[in-house]
Amino acid sequence: MFPSEVRALCAQFTGRVYVQKQRLNGGGYTSDGIYFGVGEPLYFAQDEEGIWSDYYRASCRDEAVEIARDRYPLAKIRN
Repeated sequence: MFPSEVRALCAQFTGRVYVQKQRLNGGGYTSDGIYFGVGEPLYFAQDEEGIWSDYYRASCRDEAVEIARDRYPLAKIRN
């Protein structure tokens, strides 16, 4: 699926999107061993149907929710 097709599906999605803050150790790794480095807090968002999931940085939860709302304007954002 092309990125433009994913964006179109996400824009029409009306279900739930879950946003979680990801813990990183002092070296910038998740508990799964994925390296993200240090910096702003890391968040993970995924819709309930698995169309889209992504890690992204945001300064706070409110900003993380806004990033998810940009991708999913019609969805319900959940913890």
